Amino acid sequence: KEQDGQKQVQVFIDGRHVEVNPLKARQVFKDEDDTDRGVVFILTRVGSKVVLDSKQHGLVVESDGRYVQVQVPNDYRGKMSGLCGNFDGEEVFEYEGPSQEVYRSPFDFGLSYRIASKGCQEDDNEGLSVMRNARITRLNDFNKKETCFSKTPIPRCPEGYGKTESEVRELEFHCVPTDLESTERLIELHKTKPLEK
Repeated sequence: KEQDGQKQVQVFIDGRHVEVNPLKARQVFKDEDDTDRGVVFILTRVGSKVVLDSKQHGLVVESDGRYVQVQVPNDYRGKMSGLCGNFDGEEVFEYEGPSQEVYRSPFDFGLSYRIASKGCQEDDNEGLSVMRNARITRLNDFNKKETCFSKTPIPRCPEGYGKTESEVRELEFHCVPTDLESTERLIELHKTKPLEK
């Protein structure tokens, strides 16, 4: 946030607000009332950046409020998920969403982790898009009805909101016979969350 023309960085750890003094490092304990349990993080402020350093976990997070850089040791290889990727050394599944769906676009990948909140909707006066698989119905080569789902979810307007812009995308689809009971379950499930691989 801005205060007196200066960018102010606020830090929250486990939901509690932690003050960051630009002049000295701040030790953050697992339990602020029990400082004998050891330091979990050391917070420092360097110019407009905040640095969170955890010797215990080998984790360093730097942010200027706009960009974030995360450094972890090799012990975390293949054990991570989320916006920082899965750190498995492969780039193919680096954009894996919260339901293990794989995105081609970094923009869509970022949207898949967005959390809707009342504050966000009030601030920008619009609903946050949700990630859902596109669904189409068609007749196959044998004149049988098929329901097809995109292999990758795309941003969709939430119920009650209309789109303000659109774009053309190439999507791959997986098609299944419409008259199956399992297809009916997929149709209902895709309304609530992205479909898994």
